[in-house]
Amino acid sequence: MRKTGELMNTELKTAKILLADDEPDMVSIVSRSLRISGYDVIVAGDGLECCDLAEAERPDVILLDNVMPNMDGPAAMERLRATESTCDIPIIIVTAQADSGSLAAALRAGADAYIIKPFEYGTLLEKIAAVLESPQPSAKA
Repeated sequence: MRKTGELMNTELKTAKILLADDEPDMVSIVSRSLRISGYDVIVAGDGLECCDLAEAERPDVILLDNVMPNMDGPAAMERLRATESTCDIPIIIVTAQADSGSLAAALRAGADAYIIKPFEYGTLLEKIAAVLESPQPSAKA
């Protein structure tokens, strides 16, 4: 049993993660931690860059900040969900907005999960693992 779990963790750690956030400290800490955990990490500084990188790189999961310059998280998620090549990529909203209305709106708009800043790194890893293990719907028409 342990061998199967180790294999599953190894498979998950090869995932490519797109981290979209405009806070340099957040990007530095989270991207370094994810790389140490074995993930490939791509970084975008705003929603526009996130959408462009998602189309070019096809990450396995996107960590998307809610508030960013040029294009905020909700607008980026709308574009990602409307684009055939990115519509099925799991998106985890990363936000400091902890009110239930904002979180419900993010889920209705197509987020697969959310995490509230500040967060424990272990909680982030659990969210990533959960969306990677969930069956993804086929590409939307």
